[in-house]
Amino acid sequence: MNAKPESPDEPSVVGVRVRPVWSIVLYALLVLSAGVAFYAQRSPEVDPMVARTAPWLFLVFGLGFSIYRIALVAARRYSPFKAFIQIFLAALFFLLLLFPRVQVDADQASLLGHRDERVRALAAEVAGWRGDQGQGAGLVKLLDDASPQVRGAAHAALVKLNAGVDLGVSSAAWGTRFP
Repeated sequence: MNAKPESPDEPSVVGVRVRPVWSIVLYALLVLSAGVAFYAQRSPEVDPMVARTAPWLFLVFGLGFSIYRIALVAARRYSPFKAFIQIFLAALFFLLLLFPRVQVDADQASLLGHRDERVRALAAEVAGWRGDQGQGAGLVKLLDDASPQVRGAAHAALVKLNAGVDLGVSSAAWGTRFP
């Protein structure tokens, strides 16, 4: 068997010679792990434990990619500037993955019954702007709220939901429209 002699300047990582095929495999794993981590962070049907673990798995691949790039730069087979930019972008993506995904645990109906009057008023206003007809009954209940701010926001939202037609401030009139 004729084996090619190893050149002394051939890059290696932990004694493993770095070949172009490993470059493609490592880059593909990096991109795949980034995609999986991003999907896990943004998809509501993914288990929360998987979503918390995904950025750290990306970090493992990012470190492997970084070690590979540094080995190539040390062997003078890769541009230091390009390697730095790629490592920087991988680190930046990892830091972005550390931000938790936005979860809304409370639905609109529970916010209409919140203990803080400012939250109830804002939830009523949002229901009106969203045009959420399903919140009509909850908004009717807010017409009898102790806070004038909440009553005003609920009335304005009900008028919006009723295509601009005002039935007054009585919860009885609105109760027939939004049972």
